[in-house]
Amino acid sequence: MFKRLVKNTTIVSAGTLCSRILGLVRDIFIAKYFGTSKILEAFIVAFRLPNILRSLFAEGFSDAVATPVLSEYHKDRVQLSRVGGRLFSVFLVLMGVVTALGIILTRWLVLGIAPGFLKDPQQLELAMTFTKITFFYLFFIGLVAVINSILYALKKFAFPSFLPMLFNISLICGIIFFKQYFHNYILVISVLAAGFLQFIFAFLYLGRSGVRFKINFVQSFRDSEIVRMAKLFVPRVWSSIVYHLNVFIDTIFSSLSWIVGEGALAAVYYANRIVQLPLALIGISISQVAIVDLSGFHKDNNMKDFKELLMFSLQNILFFIIPIMCVLLFMSGELLDILFYRGDFDAHSLHITSSTLFFYSLGIFFFCGIKLLVNAFYALKDTFTPAKTSAFALILNAALSATLMFPLKIGGVALASSIAAMVNYFLLYKLLIRRIGPINWDGIRGDILKLIILGGLAGLLLKVIWLVLPYNKYIKLFVGVVLSGSVFLVVGNILKLERVIYFNRWILRKL
Repeated sequence: MFKRLVKNTTIVSAGTLCSRILGLVRDIFIAKYFGTSKILEAFIVAFRLPNILRSLFAEGFSDAVATPVLSEYHKDRVQLSRVGGRLFSVFLVLMGVVTALGIILTRWLVLGIAPGFLKDPQQLELAMTFTKITFFYLFFIGLVAVINSILYALKKFAFPSFLPMLFNISLICGIIFFKQYFHNYILVISVLAAGFLQFIFAFLYLGRSGVRFKINFVQSFRDSEIVRMAKLFVPRVWSSIVYHLNVFIDTIFSSLSWIVGEGALAAVYYANRIVQLPLALIGISISQVAIVDLSGFHKDNNMKDFKELLMFSLQNILFFIIPIMCVLLFMSGELLDILFYRGDFDAHSLHITSSTLFFYSLGIFFFCGIKLLVNAFYALKDTFTPAKTSAFALILNAALSATLMFPLKIGGVALASSIAAMVNYFLLYKLLIRRIGPINWDGIRGDILKLIILGGLAGLLLKVIWLVLPYNKYIKLFVGVVLSGSVFLVVGNILKLERVIYFNRWILRKL
């Protein structure tokens, strides 16, 4: 069971890693040509709502509702094609309506996300134009979410994991080759092209996987399985909306530049891009793979394996995230210096983004852990409990942001998100234990303490190497990563950390 989980997680993580590396390359070009300018802030606001709605239909509906239900038919291609086709038909109508409403209500949506733009009519107008274009992207990507849920039900994880690479490739090529023609509009045009390309490739791959369906609008809305998914999705909608309102809170407070500082919106964007890399590689990848088997264990009333898989997944998240968190806490400014400090991304941009990344890093484990715990509730067909805890975390995030932004500027907004995520994680864990019974942590608490000490040692060593070596920053980072990574593996082996020992053996086998 665990070998299959590791294999599928590795596939998903490999695709995510390729996409995120391309994402970093994309952001390097964005930083070079747009820095923390008002054009970039207008794009961030314009892309925020369609991207959140994309997440609602992707992680929200596809992963949490459609995939567990469709997984019940993974051995019956005929039924899977029937239900999948009707789900696709419903989404054609739904995404058309959402796109039309988004375009009509653009002005109010932009002002709701970034009220600070009222002080700059030109930036407001630009954000509105960008928003109308990005809503067409939402139409295509919503259909891609349905196709991905069918592929996940078939346990085909590779293609959906590598597909997002097209988004980053589109933006990179757009900036390099077409910026001179489209100027300030190149980002939104590239996003639209990316959505169309992802849909075409996903649709063609689904056909090659043996799933073919017909569009049927009349019967689709009355189909019992579609109705079942809709009932499960109603509380999930609220949970997802509340979750993403936390993102809105960051955006709203970041737009108050006279309090948190100029360029704060862009700083949140860049810091989030760094945090999203381990979140996607580890938290989301493990959670996406685990939910399929967790759903099966719940259906078979096999809570023993359910808890073992949940514990195994949590241990893997801890093993990878704790060292990453320590490195980010010690090296947030240095990493941003290497990645983005060029062109229009100046010293001011580096300073405010470094502060934001530092405080986001404090909550990185909780961001990942929440993904897994929420998916555990979804596997139990409980979409209401995560909605309740998310609502409480939302209120806490807003209150803390309003308080902390005065002494810490944009760093206070990031710290508020981390604290709210920590509270949300412990609430979810406590409620899940009430539902499934206690989980055995014997022998693991000591490993967690060792990981924290070891991660702190690796981060501190990396910082010292950066400060001491006289070479340029790229050589210093390379030497620091090699030496601190080696120390982590050697000391971890001495401390008898199980996953470090396994990793060392794997390296030796490959050599």
